[in-house]
Amino acid sequence: MSDAIHRFFQAWGDSDPDTRAATLRETLCEDITYLDPRTPEALTSVAALIDYVAMYSAQAPGATARVAHHSTTGAHHRATVEFAMPNGMTQHGQYFIDLDNQSRLKRLIGFVGLGEPE
Repeated sequence: MSDAIHRFFQAWGDSDPDTRAATLRETLCEDITYLDPRTPEALTSVAALIDYVAMYSAQAPGATARVAHHSTTGAHHRATVEFAMPNGMTQHGQYFIDLDNQSRLKRLIGFVGLGEPE
């Protein structure tokens, strides 16, 4: 698994805003594109994504995120991420991820759930 993918999601649970932001800056390329169901439009800057992750941390103190599964097809990555609240509730999401030539996250598109048939 790409270390940047693992570290990016691990940073979501970092309660220290300075170390969280530093980890995010290290794992993201400058021309990042991030989109998930909770973003009204794509986030297209490192600063915007740092603010978005900080909002998650502020709204759910003690919550964590971790890559529960990772697979690749060619140069494309799919990560199943477990978001865990301090009360034990969890939610899974899937992200489709592309990296730049320095193995930093360049594009992330997230979906709620695991895509189970209805």
